[in-house]
Amino acid sequence: MKIKKRHVVLASLVVALSAAVYLNWQLSGTDSLSVSDTAKELGSASYVNSNITASSDESAVNATQTSENTSLTAEQYEYFATARSEREKTQDEVITLAKQVLELTDSSEEAKEEAAEQLSKLEDAVISQNRIETTLKAKGFSDCICSLSDTSCTVIVPVNEMQENSSLIIKDCVDEVADLPFENISIVEV
Repeated sequence: MKIKKRHVVLASLVVALSAAVYLNWQLSGTDSLSVSDTAKELGSASYVNSNITASSDESAVNATQTSENTSLTAEQYEYFATARSEREKTQDEVITLAKQVLELTDSSEEAKEEAAEQLSKLEDAVISQNRIETTLKAKGFSDCICSLSDTSCTVIVPVNEMQENSSLIIKDCVDEVADLPFENISIVEV
């Protein structure tokens, strides 16, 4: 009887982890990946020591364009809300299952250690995802979703907020928090 309970709990953990991997795969669909050419120009100094000043008319136009670019469409808002909700639901399920394994007195020490390790990894990933999302919002994105794994990261941002240097800003932010190489960071525009 003890073995069956342990197998059921472990099978539940595997299903929950599979769901998390599937959600990550769905959110990082390869058909809409975008990498800007400016990300390859790391040493570009196009804005350094610029002596060009914009006239008041040009400043007004730029301010209008910037305010238009930072507002989400209804479809984008719904997408971000749904994706964030699904991600949080999957992560909560995995955390709940791992805690159940830890609380079972008849679970083996090996199962408890594995559950504790998975729980720790997931909690670290959630904290890192939140740090990346918060930092990107502070840098001017109205909304974003970060999906982080051990070896890669996918950041989803509104297409109308991507500018010339946005890819570099996103990748630098992810590198700072998750210490991932630029080629393992995907940017998806919705």
